[in-house]
Amino acid sequence: MKTTILGLVALAACGAPQPKPPVAGEDKSGPVQEAADRDDCTTDADCTLVDACCGCGAGGRKVGLRMDALTAYEKNRPNRCKDVACAAVMSDHPSCNAEPVCRKGHCRAQAHMNQGSASDIPPAGPTTTP
Repeated sequence: MKTTILGLVALAACGAPQPKPPVAGEDKSGPVQEAADRDDCTTDADCTLVDACCGCGAGGRKVGLRMDALTAYEKNRPNRCKDVACAAVMSDHPSCNAEPVCRKGHCRAQAHMNQGSASDIPPAGPTTTP
């Protein structure tokens, strides 16, 4: 009885097992609110760049996203971008001349032809700019 109670106390002290982060090849068919919700990767080939609410031809930028989350991300665009007004100008955001890369397990935009680092370009996620 003492052993059982001690075992339960030890188990409770450790807490519940933490969910594993998603890995390449897992189902990504659920809703994608932000690119950062589905930017995990293992190789550059896992990643693509996609327009944020406003693309580069509309004063916006591109964000890194897992290839297999692209359809869900685009499907949610009307809801995600409903309150965003895009400018009728070409953007000079560095992501507009970038390529998708996997850095530290996350898809990022990196300056084209490795002319800069992925850290030069902000990651996907909530932002105040389109």
